[in-house]
Amino acid sequence: MSPARHSRPAASGGRLSGQAAVEFALSSVLLLLLLLGLIDFSRVFYFDTGIHGAAREGARHGAWFDTPNRVNPYLDDTDIKSAVDQSLAGVVGVGPSVYAGTCPATAAPGNAFYNPPYTSAAFPPPNVTNTPYLWICYQNNPGLHLTTPPGANSLSYRLTDLNVILTMNYGLVTGFMQSQLGGAVPIVGNVHIEIQGKQ
Repeated sequence: MSPARHSRPAASGGRLSGQAAVEFALSSVLLLLLLLGLIDFSRVFYFDTGIHGAAREGARHGAWFDTPNRVNPYLDDTDIKSAVDQSLAGVVGVGPSVYAGTCPATAAPGNAFYNPPYTSAAFPPPNVTNTPYLWICYQNNPGLHLTTPPGANSLSYRLTDLNVILTMNYGLVTGFMQSQLGGAVPIVGNVHIEIQGKQ
């Protein structure tokens, strides 16, 4: 007589589907975190591009020279802010800029051109997100404000530097990224342009 064969009982279908459900639950948490991170960082890139574009438009607008009338008609704080805000209107989720002053304090010693990095004082308070601060720096002079454009035939600003700076705290959408990065990501748009003019 041959020995009896012992066959292994087949695994039940419910046990395998339970294992698959647990594996799916664990992996879906990781995939969800990756998705939320991608959403936040793609929005940071979108806002960063919009902030840089608005700073460029403000600088370009302020530096323009009206040759027939021999004047820089938009070389003043109000007109530059208007150009910046018109450009920011196309960036969904960003409010109009808040004029913060002339050249901001930089974190790099000896930075005479007022380029990044900037100190935390140059940014809005941490609880203010998606509202950029506007800094307009004429001739790298922190005390120089232009409330009205220079008069006709005034070439005192010709070929000097105009620096338009936007600083903003980007408010993260997802709670996970807020806990990892501290609630906001600082964004800077900084554009130097030479003020036009013709003798």
